[in-house]
Amino acid sequence: ALPAKNFPENWLLLETLAHLQAPSAAEKGMALIASAIGQEQQMQHARSLRFLRTGWTPELREAQLNWFLKGANYKGGASFDKFIEFIRNDSLATFTDAEKKQHAELIAKKVERKSAIESVGAMFVGRTPTLWTLDQLSAAALEEGAMTGRDFDRGRKMFAAAACYACHRFGNEGGMTGPDLTGSGGRYSPQDLLDQIINPSKEINEQFAPIVVEKNNGDIVSGVVVNLSGDNVTLNTDVSNPNQRVNIDRKEVKSMEVSKVSPMPPMLLNMLKEEEVLDLLAFILSGGDEENEMFK
Repeated sequence: ALPAKNFPENWLLLETLAHLQAPSAAEKGMALIASAIGQEQQMQHARSLRFLRTGWTPELREAQLNWFLKGANYKGGASFDKFIEFIRNDSLATFTDAEKKQHAELIAKKVERKSAIESVGAMFVGRTPTLWTLDQLSAAALEEGAMTGRDFDRGRKMFAAAACYACHRFGNEGGMTGPDLTGSGGRYSPQDLLDQIINPSKEINEQFAPIVVEKNNGDIVSGVVVNLSGDNVTLNTDVSNPNQRVNIDRKEVKSMEVSKVSPMPPMLLNMLKEEEVLDLLAFILSGGDEENEMFK
């Protein structure tokens, strides 16, 4: 039955329903997209629906078009934008003339470009930030019973809402411009993990440490080295966007040194409430395992 308990089953079932042109596929597929947290799952479900012609209501078509506006801001490899565009074009080809006329304004709407953090921050609109300290949150996590009975779904949502997926791999989802967090439970206590999040520049993983390049003309460029080839140095200057790169001729370089400032923003938890922070910690430390003792 759709939805199933896990993504692989949901993906296979939706693919099958869409291939059979089942009228229920549109509603169930858009519900899966709405409930999926990471961009990979959303994209796969959108891809499954791209040739579906049946079962679309005006509301579902509107939700589909709005997702394409949202998905255009997701980040990936060099061909990522084209992949989203192909899915959208295939989907638009299934619109009837009446649907194209009804949704003409939304079809023509231009994408509003946003950063990864801006894209996931909608749920925090209207909230007042809290300037959490390590002592405050550590004390909350160390209270008796604080790390049991946690909310798995809320922790999963907070992982996306705090933009963790933008840079970090977790399971089979997320970026690769920061350390893989899947095995965090074997490396960190709740307090250690909080310290890493709140004070990202305290200890920077050397594999992802940015460098600061001063050019002969006085220009300063900071980023993570992604390629050294001949006389060229290629830096990724935005870890949330792997395609934002700058090529520098090494003959123009006056100096290069490892930055002491992490590319990870230091206040990612400030929009979260205390219970949400604890759920996020449990989600990360459990490796995304809903059966972990922290959720019982």
